[in-house]
Amino acid sequence: MKSFISSYVQAPKILTPDDGYHYFFGYYDLPATDLEGRHLCHRVPFMDRMQEADDVAELGYVKEGAFTSFATTTAWNFQQGALLQFYSSKSDTVCYNFVQNGRFCTVIHDLRSGEKQYTDRAAATISEDGRWGLGVNFGRIFAFRPGYGYADFPDKNAEVNAPKDDGVFLIDMETGCSKLLVSYAQMAPISGFDPSKKILVNHINFSPDCNHYVMLVRDFPTPEKKGWSTSLMLGDRSGKLRTVLANTVVSHYRWVNARELVVYCSVNGRKGVYCMDMESDVQAAYSIPYMQTAQNQDIHCNLVPNGKYVIGDGYPMDGYRYVVAYNRENGISKTLFGVATVVPPVIDIRCDLHVRFSADGRWITYDTTENARRQIAAISTDVLSF
Repeated sequence: MKSFISSYVQAPKILTPDDGYHYFFGYYDLPATDLEGRHLCHRVPFMDRMQEADDVAELGYVKEGAFTSFATTTAWNFQQGALLQFYSSKSDTVCYNFVQNGRFCTVIHDLRSGEKQYTDRAAATISEDGRWGLGVNFGRIFAFRPGYGYADFPDKNAEVNAPKDDGVFLIDMETGCSKLLVSYAQMAPISGFDPSKKILVNHINFSPDCNHYVMLVRDFPTPEKKGWSTSLMLGDRSGKLRTVLANTVVSHYRWVNARELVVYCSVNGRKGVYCMDMESDVQAAYSIPYMQTAQNQDIHCNLVPNGKYVIGDGYPMDGYRYVVAYNRENGISKTLFGVATVVPPVIDIRCDLHVRFSADGRWITYDTTENARRQIAAISTDVLSF
């Protein structure tokens, strides 16, 4: 099955080999490439079921069509992988999540020397300077959305709505030691959720200045309420925390700079992509006609390195996932291209495109199942000339 590519766009380039395995990178907000042309990826033998505790993902990179392996892990999922990424503060270094001594941890792996450093807890996000990580309970996430958690260790507080000994942990990436920064018991009273609700942190990211972080706090579905609501919360490394949007719709986001966030959310009952000043809480809505359709009202918000364009992929429409872009300077939006998609038997093994940018700024890369297997593809950033 071929992709639908607009007439002014060249055909995509498949980066991963055709060797019987399935390849994917993961989330849209992680550094997947380096200036040497290496694209990080996960390699697994299946794509038709959820991962289980003993399923191993091989970690490596592709370059010029060849795969080079450097590690394996059982701490992974299909949406975000093992949070594999290039470590921004050290050359030839990657980090990923792993299982060691009966717990999840993060490995800082020097690809040149082979040296590895381990943290005492798995990081869900790492600051751009490489100094700090923020850890959350991946077992609690697995119980909520298996596609974003890890299968190895169940949540010991599964029956507790807002535990005092779990929440967000600050990890010193130099020493590998973590401490509880803010607990669920502290979050709950200001989260906007009723005390009867069981909550968790689903997504969390440091700001570019490495001092603040934003997170999505969600309530677990119940027999009476099948879906979930979200509170957007802002914290810092000192333990301060406040709620920006309470008990509403918030999904994908991306930091623009140290104070602005591009985020898909609902403000005063109106859903859309907003640029939100996290200091003043002032919001500016972007007009993206593609998102006014009944089938698709969300994208994985990403930005080109210079911040000129918001770009993101949406969810399936008539068998395709479309990539759209919005020019923040002139207000013009365009649907760039569409990719045929395989409908999965289980929702959390779906293949979102998770479009992201290469380190040299020349390529948009994305995960795809358009050829009935998981692959990584690339298309020139020339499509953004509008």
